[in-house]
Amino acid sequence: MNIFYSNTIDGQFVTLEGDEAKHCTKVLRKTVGDEIHVIDGFGALYVARIDFVGKNDCVCSILSRTENFGSHPYYVRMCVAPTKNIDRFEFFVEKAVEIGVDEIIPVCSENSERKVLKLDRLERIVLSAMKQSYKATMPKLCELTDIQTIIAANYSGKKCIAHCEPQEKSLLRDEVEKGGEITILIGPEGDFSIEEIAQAKQAGWIPISLGDSRLRTETAALAAVHTVEVMNQ
Repeated sequence: MNIFYSNTIDGQFVTLEGDEAKHCTKVLRKTVGDEIHVIDGFGALYVARIDFVGKNDCVCSILSRTENFGSHPYYVRMCVAPTKNIDRFEFFVEKAVEIGVDEIIPVCSENSERKVLKLDRLERIVLSAMKQSYKATMPKLCELTDIQTIIAANYSGKKCIAHCEPQEKSLLRDEVEKGGEITILIGPEGDFSIEEIAQAKQAGWIPISLGDSRLRTETAALAAVHTVEVMNQ
């Protein structure tokens, strides 16, 4: 099943535009009368019939609508420091969306090696991974955010920080509450500074471990997403 994305849905009609319309009508050669599947990024899957094919768009009549397509019963917010090698961070974003993430906040901390981040390509990766993994809800992708802002934020649910310092920590799997909301903070290659860890703990963040192995940033972040998914099964 090929899935298309549209944010132009009006009453009984859905319109594919730009690359989505081109892929549908030029690459896959769908034409008037064909039925297609469209997601809206807010959890709904539509079955629609193509009524009109234009140069840069494709207008379809909605035949049916399914809510909460590919959804999960929990909310996981990943605050992750982008890696110096952007390919590794892009890999994390793609796979996290496939596994099931609700919000990604790139974090800039004291030891971050990447302090500038362009979201255009990452947004395309999120969209592609959402369609590929048969999900209809678009994860929220935020701007690069300073660590102090993250630490001070009043997120709902549990707030967990993964770091490498030899301190007492809980295993992440023991902190996950089934069907709940959780925010997980993953640092850069050089880890968080001692001061950042102390500030986070003072602000109510729970120090957590992902196991005995020392993991790269993107590996730790993916392990965290997968742990939340598994503990909600």
